[in-house]
Amino acid sequence: MAKRHISIVPLARDHHEALLLAVRLQQGKQALLKLWSHDPEFQARHVVSFYDQHLTKHFNAEEQALFPLAAAHILQARDMVRKLIEDHKTIAQMVGRFRSGTPGSLEQELVSFGKLLEDHVRFEDRVLFPLIEQAPNHVLNELQQAMARYYPGEVTR
Repeated sequence: MAKRHISIVPLARDHHEALLLAVRLQQGKQALLKLWSHDPEFQARHVVSFYDQHLTKHFNAEEQALFPLAAAHILQARDMVRKLIEDHKTIAQMVGRFRSGTPGSLEQELVSFGKLLEDHVRFEDRVLFPLIEQAPNHVLNELQQAMARYYPGEVTR
């Protein structure tokens, strides 16, 4: 894998953690039990906690810094950004259902959540990020400054 531009490194790091969660959720009862549980209620609580502690900041950084710059400077990114924002909304809605304890089939909802999260992360990693990294230097510099507000101390040279 190519080295990421400094402005995207914190997002890529977040993606690694999100993928670990996504895979565990999709594995269901096949997931290793080290630091994990097969109890769907435990998993739902973990998803809510992960969302609150990690994804909220991550989504804010993308929606307020990364996505606007990508859409403004990269024509091909505009439709991608709309789709990714819709994913964020769907993820937030699913987390809301986990938080309130109202999903229909909790085990199936967790698997669906894991699949959506994995697909979302892989699309950003494999399609959007490489596209953004081809942007002119002034755009990448602007992105680096914007991302530093969300990840202070992590987005520096």
